[in-house]
Amino acid sequence: MTGPDYEQYLGDGVYASFDGYQIWLAVNHHNNKVIAIEPEVYASLERYVATLKEKLKEDGDANEG
Repeated sequence: MTGPDYEQYLGDGVYASFDGYQIWLAVNHHNNKVIAIEPEVYASLERYVATLKEKLKEDGDANEG
């Protein structure tokens, strides 16, 4: 479950790949893997992004009024 089909350039020098369990993030080159994100950590990252979006929306709404 690894290989080129599971690798993707995300932008800004960041690459993602999947080893069958963890998502790996690499910088500047797809072989420079520096961060492994386990499923539980990915779930935490998703919660963080959702919370961040809510806070930014609230801040935007507050600035409009």
